[in-house]
Amino acid sequence: MNNKTKVAVSACLLGQRVRYDGREKTHSLIVDLFLNQYSDILELVPFCPEVAIGLGVPRAKIQLVKEKNDQIRVLGVENHTLDVSEPLKSYAEMFLKQYSEINHYIVKSKSPSCGFQSTPLFKFLDQKNNLYEQSEFTSGFFVQNLLAIKPDLIIIEETQLATEGNCLNFIQSITT
Repeated sequence: MNNKTKVAVSACLLGQRVRYDGREKTHSLIVDLFLNQYSDILELVPFCPEVAIGLGVPRAKIQLVKEKNDQIRVLGVENHTLDVSEPLKSYAEMFLKQYSEINHYIVKSKSPSCGFQSTPLFKFLDQKNNLYEQSEFTSGFFVQNLLAIKPDLIIIEETQLATEGNCLNFIQSITT
């Protein structure tokens, strides 16, 4: 029987090359502490919603856009007809069903799919669909949909794990 606490982690933070530009964003403390030193009590479940829904690596950039009716969509930066909102929503539903025991997530800040309260929200400025960045920030679309289904999830960004002490405090809080 596996008594390890499962933690879902944005795959790019574990060194996987899944980002839109083909790069990774390895977070050395997460890899060292969560993946290596505490592997006896923690099981990390890497995820990348954008890759999971079939977007390639590298791929066109996407962003969150607030439409005139206040609905938030996930659209391509260069090509506004690229809309991955529904696939991301479906993936969030599927992920929660597959990993219903996971209550803790470590996500990539500012990501249009994974950010937690740090993702820029854009708005159409005119009829030609020119965009401008608002001073408003929100969570990424995948994270928004996770929380809509399971609002008691604990979600933190890698920026909150900037020190070994922060990491150890988080590990202690989820394993006790």
